[in-house]
Amino acid sequence: MHPEMERAKARYHQQEVPEELSLTVRAAIREGNQRRKRRQTLRRSLATALASCACFVLLVNGSPSFAQAVYEVPVLGSLAKIFTVTEYTINDDERVIDVRLPALENTGHTELEQKINQEISTRVQAVIDEAEARARETKEAYVATGGDPDDYMPVIIDVDYEVKCQNDQYLSFVINKTETRASAYTEFYTYNIDLETGKELTLRDLLGPNWMETVNTQVAEQIEERSKDPDNVFWTAEQGGFQGIEEDQPFYLNEDGLPVVVFEKYELGPGSMGNQEFVIQTGD
Repeated sequence: MHPEMERAKARYHQQEVPEELSLTVRAAIREGNQRRKRRQTLRRSLATALASCACFVLLVNGSPSFAQAVYEVPVLGSLAKIFTVTEYTINDDERVIDVRLPALENTGHTELEQKINQEISTRVQAVIDEAEARARETKEAYVATGGDPDDYMPVIIDVDYEVKCQNDQYLSFVINKTETRASAYTEFYTYNIDLETGKELTLRDLLGPNWMETVNTQVAEQIEERSKDPDNVFWTAEQGGFQGIEEDQPFYLNEDGLPVVVFEKYELGPGSMGNQEFVIQTGD
């Protein structure tokens, strides 16, 4: 090494580091080591969790025997009964579409699964096709009336589902389709399944032969109670408000297994009221 470089190196090592600086450096080193250890621990934990999830998914989908074994375990069995079978996004100058579609699995009733899964697929595809047709027509009308295509706001279509009740006896979920242009319009489809019998549930099954009278009475009472709040506006029967439920009244089961009847926006009051839901007590 060049003599001048040797002398500079010696002077550097002979310099004393101030105590304050020495303490700061040591503290920084300790903090750096602690952060590095925390990151390593977090990475190991995440890797373990992801590997476990991946193994579970692969085994459930690839091994019928494992799927059946999982189904027989109370907690894991509930998770394996419904899953997202399709998920995709379409984004262009006419529409923005987000779809998350459910399917049934491992209920123990193959024919029911096939029937409902096919119905969901067909129904949702028809809804999306109709919404896309409206999106095209809306853009064409916008341009035809002098609108700038670059300023056109695409129609937003969102399809998703929500599991409402999932236990050893019942599985209830709702598929929601929301179409947003100047305002949002929502449609929903409810599915209620008795896992013991392998049949779709009706309000009659849950409430007995007088189910319609039971529901009408409880809905009327709840509307009266809600009307005490000045922010709630329900139309009277003369205005087209509640006059009784329909034979095919939509409903789902809540976490307690109680039926919840649902009325779409504008059925019982102005649009600001949104959908209205009423929990029906079964008397059990």
